Amino acid sequence: MTKAGHDVVEYLCDHCAHIWSRPVEDDLEVYDVVRVDLPDATHYGTAWQVEADRVQVRGMSGDWLLWVERWRVIIY
Repeated sequence: MTKAGHDVVEYLCDHCAHIWSRPVEDDLEVYDVVRVDLPDATHYGTAWQVEADRVQVRGMSGDWLLWVERWRVIIY
């Protein structure tokens, strides 16, 4: 979704029907500390590879690597 010329992620609370949005990070760089919000978990790590539509995140202790859609990543 785009608002005011910026890509945004829109959220909807199932309990109260409140809607809010946040911008998709456009200044994300390798080695940024990030948070990844997945449907079943939240992960914290370091951006290891950054592509136009996805990011590889490395766990803080280096024990996992995970590719996620860029819109799921928040600079922490």
